[in-house]
Order: sequence, then C-alpha cells, then structure tokens
Amino acid sequence: MTIRDEHHGSPEMGEMERGTPQRLAARNQMWTLAWTALSVLLAIWSLAWAVGAARGSTNAWAYCLAGLVLLACALWARRSAIRNSPPRHL
Repeated sequence: MTIRDEHHGSPEMGEMERGTPQRLAARNQMWTLAWTALSVLLAIWSLAWAVGAARGSTNAWAYCLAGLVLLACALWARRSAIRNSPPRHL
C-alpha cells in the first residue's frame, strides 16, 4: 500500500447509484461546469457585439445589452450552483 492510498483511501470514485454522495457531487459539478461554459460564451458574444457597435454595425448595442443581461443571469445561476453544492471536505 502506498502513502497515497493510506491518505486518500480507494482511488475509485465509488458507487454512482441514485442518492449516493458521489452522484450528487458529480451532478453539482456538471451544473457548475455548464453555467461556467454558458457564462464564457455569453461574455464572448457580448464583447463581439460591443466591438461591432464600436465599428458602427446596425443594432449592435441591442445585441450587446441582451448578451450582458443574459450574462448576468448565467453568472447568478453559476454562483447559486456553487453556493448550493455540498462541502468538498468531510
């Protein structure tokens, strides 16, 4: 048995059946990753339309503002997903 096994227990994740802590943690991590990806996508979209507005594209400010509103909602949902996740320590 190595030192790593002594400190961290089994290297396997454990059972992924319904209601197990591992499955709940994996679900919460997936939600956090999804909201993070959406936040990054919306930030890039808003930035691209802001550049378009600076160059004089028609209706670019409307798309930029809509992207910023959606970005704010996605960041709020991401923060809630992180806050509602179970603690990472025992």
